[in-house]
Amino acid sequence: MSDEKPPVDHVMRMIADAVAQARPIDLGSGRPRPGWPVIFPSSLQDVPIPPRLWCVPDWIPDKVVTLLSGDGGTGKSLLGMQLATCAAMGIPFLGMELAQRKVLYFSAEDDGDELHRRQADINRGLGIDMGDLEDRLVWRVLNGDDALLAVPDERSKRLVATPTYSNLSDYCRENGIQLVIIDTVADTFGGLEIDRQQVTRYVRLIEACARTTGGAAVLLAHPSVSGMKEGTGISGNTAWRNSVRSVIYMRRPTEEEASGPDARDMRILERLKGNFAPSNSLLTLRYFEGHFLVDQPDPGGGPGWDPITNEVKVMRAIREAIKRGKLLSPARNSSDYAPKVLMPFAEVRGMSRLAVERAIGVMTGRGELREAHIGPSNNRRRVIVPSDHSPLPGETDPMTGTKKEPKP
Repeated sequence: MSDEKPPVDHVMRMIADAVAQARPIDLGSGRPRPGWPVIFPSSLQDVPIPPRLWCVPDWIPDKVVTLLSGDGGTGKSLLGMQLATCAAMGIPFLGMELAQRKVLYFSAEDDGDELHRRQADINRGLGIDMGDLEDRLVWRVLNGDDALLAVPDERSKRLVATPTYSNLSDYCRENGIQLVIIDTVADTFGGLEIDRQQVTRYVRLIEACARTTGGAAVLLAHPSVSGMKEGTGISGNTAWRNSVRSVIYMRRPTEEEASGPDARDMRILERLKGNFAPSNSLLTLRYFEGHFLVDQPDPGGGPGWDPITNEVKVMRAIREAIKRGKLLSPARNSSDYAPKVLMPFAEVRGMSRLAVERAIGVMTGRGELREAHIGPSNNRRRVIVPSDHSPLPGETDPMTGTKKEPKP
C-alpha cells in the first residue's frame, strides 16, 4: 500500500461530491425546500410598502409589545385604564389621535370595585358615560395563581402557557380585541426575571395575542430599585428591554423638573425605547380629578392642557354658571366676560384663563355654543349659552326683536 497522499484539490473534490450526493442543491430553480419556506425580496418588486400601524402614534405600535413601567403609586394603572377608554371611544389620548378599537384590560392587581371607581373618574374627565363603552371595552379580573399567563415546565424549565393564557388568546381572537393591556407583569409572569429565555418567551406569548388581530399589547410593570435609580425603568435583566419594541417609563419629576406643591400631581412619561420612533421623548402629565392631562405651558393651556378634555370642562362650567343665574358675556371689556366669570368654578380648576378662552372659541366655531340676546334692542346684552339650551328668560330674537319663550 502506497503512503503517498492524494493532492489537496482531489480531496476537496471528493468532499464536494459527497455533499452533493447527500444533499442535492438546485441553485437554478429559485424555489425553497419543502417544509422550510423563505421569502425572496425580489418577489416584492413593485409591491406597495405596507405602512407602519400604531395604536398610539410613535408611542405604542401595533403587532408588538410595549412595556409601560412605573413605580407603585405613580398611576400607571390609571394611565393604562385611561388609554383603554380613549382607544375604545376613539378619542384623543393625551392629545394624540387614536382610531377606535376593541380593548381588553386584564387586571391582576386591582379588583372590580377599584376599577369601577377609576373608570368613573376617567369618564367624568372625558365627558362620557359607562354606557358609551358598551361592546368596546371589557375587563378581566383575576388574582393569585389564576392570573398567571405563563409558568416554567417542571422538567425542562422552559416557560409554557397556562390555561388562563389560552383563554385570553382565544377571547382576543374570537372578539377582535385590538388592544390588550395586562396589569401587571409581576402578577402574570410565573418565571424568573433573571432568565432571559423565560422573559423572551413570555413577551412572545403576549405578542402573539396582538398579532392575532393586528392589534397592540401593553404590559404594565414595576421597575426594580436599580431600574429607578439608573432610569432604565425595568427590573430583572435587560431581556425585558430587548424583547419588547417600545419601553415607556412613568415617573415622578426630579427637583430640577418641578418643585413646590404642583410637583405632587405631576408625572413624566418618557419613551426610553422606540424601535420605530425616536427614543428619549418626554411628556409632562398632571393628575387632575382622577385622570391625567398633558401639562404644556407653551400652547397657553396651563396645567392640564388637553383640548378635548378642556372643552368638556368648560362646557360643564358654562352650564353650572347658567344654572346659578350667571350671565356670560363674549365681550372682553365686560365685567361678565365669560372666561373671567368661569375661572373660580371647580369645573375648570387647573386651567388657565387663556385655555378657557380658547375652548370657548373652538366650541363657538363648531356651533356647540351660541350667542343669546337678552332685553330690548336699545339695551340688549349678548351672552354665551350652549346651543342646545332652551331660551333664557328675557331672550329675544336678534332679527325681529320678539321675545323667545323658555321651554317648560
